[in-house]
Amino acid sequence: MSFQKLDPNALDAILDKTMESINTSKSKLFEIGEHSHEEYQELNEQLLLLKEELNTVQKLRETRLHEDRIARAELVKISKNFHNYGEPVIRRAYEQASEAQIKLSISLEKETRLKDHIASIENRISSVRKTSDKAESFMSQISTVLSFLGGELRQYGEAIEDAKRKQEYGLRIIEAQEEERKRLSREIHDGPAQVLANVLLRSQLIERIYEKKGKDEAFKEIKDMRSLIEDALSEVRRLIYDLRPMALDDLGLIPTLLKYLNRVDERSNASITFEYYEGIQRMHVRLEAAIFRLVQEAVQNAIKHAEASKIHVDLNLDGDKIVVTIQDNGIGFDVNVRKDQSFGLLGMKERVGLLNGTIKVDSTPKKGTYILIRIPIHEQEGV
Repeated sequence: MSFQKLDPNALDAILDKTMESINTSKSKLFEIGEHSHEEYQELNEQLLLLKEELNTVQKLRETRLHEDRIARAELVKISKNFHNYGEPVIRRAYEQASEAQIKLSISLEKETRLKDHIASIENRISSVRKTSDKAESFMSQISTVLSFLGGELRQYGEAIEDAKRKQEYGLRIIEAQEEERKRLSREIHDGPAQVLANVLLRSQLIERIYEKKGKDEAFKEIKDMRSLIEDALSEVRRLIYDLRPMALDDLGLIPTLLKYLNRVDERSNASITFEYYEGIQRMHVRLEAAIFRLVQEAVQNAIKHAEASKIHVDLNLDGDKIVVTIQDNGIGFDVNVRKDQSFGLLGMKERVGLLNGTIKVDSTPKKGTYILIRIPIHEQEGV
């Protein structure tokens, strides 16, 4: 069947039914994930309390062991000089030894039960975590399918003539978006969310610590919690900067690029240099954001894919155009051969095209890559 003979209404009906079924599955997966998360929190709280109890029991066991040793020593002493002691003393020694042994056995048994219980809960926590991770992974895959069915396939179906390329390009965009969302979700879950969960659990124990160990230990716990909260706040600020550097709105393109490139230079093995024309003024926010993302994409490609050790970025003016060049000494590639890595460049070309600009890419295997971008400034002011 050709694409020209497809009935759009029939396709929409099929998509609607498919999406309804997938959404039902997604809701069930969400419920499983939420239930697993709640169970995970409850199990962690139980584990914390059990470990405290185990610590108390282990200290008591040491006391019982010491008492048992003393009672046994006294019994040995009396046995060696049996005729020197009266019946009451001998009976009391045997009773004390028996009582000490019973108390020690009870402590050891309780310690064993607690250790078994802790191991059981730790195994359960591991199982619940795996279930939660699987549910999250499946939901991410379902989101990718739903985004494609309800977005690109429905919206751009008639606009792109090459169906195979349309599908590949649309899916890659969605996958990139979903991967970014998944990365942010994982960072928030493993960073601020875990810290806040830990703060919540520890806050519930402060009253218990105050009652058992006094106010000094309770205040120490509060100080530790404050440090955790500060770490979480720092992590949240970093995530916000990754989403959109606030300096871009406040200070403009040049200072934001300086800050970004310095940070990349410090955290990577590549040496980055940045030159710019000091006469560049503030531009439309859309243009500044686009140039920042273009430089960001080119620099990341040079580091991750080209394995470059040197990267040079230059911003200049040519009449009414902003000119951006990014050059690296990486492994390069054949511009005539389409590869998976070229998806980043394809996205850059799309972005430049939306701004009525031009982009030129020169690259040779083992000789590095040179990117030249020219974008008209004044055409963006009315946008």
